[in-house]
Amino acid sequence: MIIDCHTHAYPAEVTAAPREWALARGETHWADLVAPKKRPRIQGWSTPETMLAAMDAAGVDQSVLLGWYWEHEATCRWHNVAMAAWMQAAPKRFVGFASIYPNDAVIDQLEAAKALGFRGVGELHPGVQNFDAANPHWQALAQWCVENNWPVNCHATEAVGHEHPGSVTTPLQDFVQMADSAPSLKLILAHWGGGLGFFEQNPLLRSKLGNVFYDSSASPLLYDMTIFGQMAQMVGIDKLLFGSDYPLRIFPRKQKEPDMARFIRSIRDESGLTESERHSLLGGNFLRLIKEKSPAS
Repeated sequence: MIIDCHTHAYPAEVTAAPREWALARGETHWADLVAPKKRPRIQGWSTPETMLAAMDAAGVDQSVLLGWYWEHEATCRWHNVAMAAWMQAAPKRFVGFASIYPNDAVIDQLEAAKALGFRGVGELHPGVQNFDAANPHWQALAQWCVENNWPVNCHATEAVGHEHPGSVTTPLQDFVQMADSAPSLKLILAHWGGGLGFFEQNPLLRSKLGNVFYDSSASPLLYDMTIFGQMAQMVGIDKLLFGSDYPLRIFPRKQKEPDMARFIRSIRDESGLTESERHSLLGGNFLRLIKEKSPAS
């Protein structure tokens, strides 16, 4: 079973005029990152039908629809309702992680998302949404997610790398503190955790990061394909999750439209992972993550 644990879904009212839509709602970060004025856009768009077609072409059984790290609670709640419509249209194919604003009324937001059928939280962004491990709203969110066996996905910006408009840093120490303060929380760090996996070579940090997982979203934009084998060696294949960041065009020079199939072919042909390791990465690890409770919880 292949599960893409990092995709995004936006309704037609967004995709028709994304920058205008975002600015009208005060979502300036999303506007600058996803719909910039002065550089080519690599963000693609999809409908439930086109995403399902892309999944079928790639052999993907399920996709996790991630919410965005919006700057306003009202936008988070709106996005959850929009994603819930996709989930209802194809309940066996779409799994939802809720968009949450982690600075106010988090329990009410979480309960509302649970009622809509969501099964996790994310994508969150500590820098854009202005929270850290000491934030009482984050602490309440983490505790609720532990009690309800919900994973949390956080965006992680690479600690060293190219800068681009709209990029906001996510200091790696913040993630260490989040994991240390809520050791039973299943914390997924997008984009290979911004390099945090390297520091798991430190035994003290490895013990604190036991429940931290890393997804492969947007890899071709950031790294070459050897990253898969290197991460498997550093943290173990069981901590790695396949995510594409669909409908982002992660091969912008080769893709006119977003697809999942090219990335999966690259993983099979170029990652250096064994068949067993690919099985774990492409679905086995996420199935275990979503179903099993943390031993410490």
